[in-house]
Amino acid sequence: MPARDDVTPAEVIQVIGRTGMCGEVTQVRVRVLAGKDKGRVLTRNVLGPVRIGDILMLRETEREARKIG
Repeated sequence: MPARDDVTPAEVIQVIGRTGMCGEVTQVRVRVLAGKDKGRVLTRNVLGPVRIGDILMLRETEREARKIG
């Protein structure tokens, strides 16, 4: 499978908690590994199984998820 230029790798550094109507979304903190935002720490929502150390491929690094209340 060819590499895509429009995605940015980010490593999961902390699992914050579950959110969504039925708890199906996991909120995580990720550290961007490449690109113009390299080293930046973001809060993102992830659908599906995720754990610390996983690498997520983000389409964009400008937006952050709202904090769980």
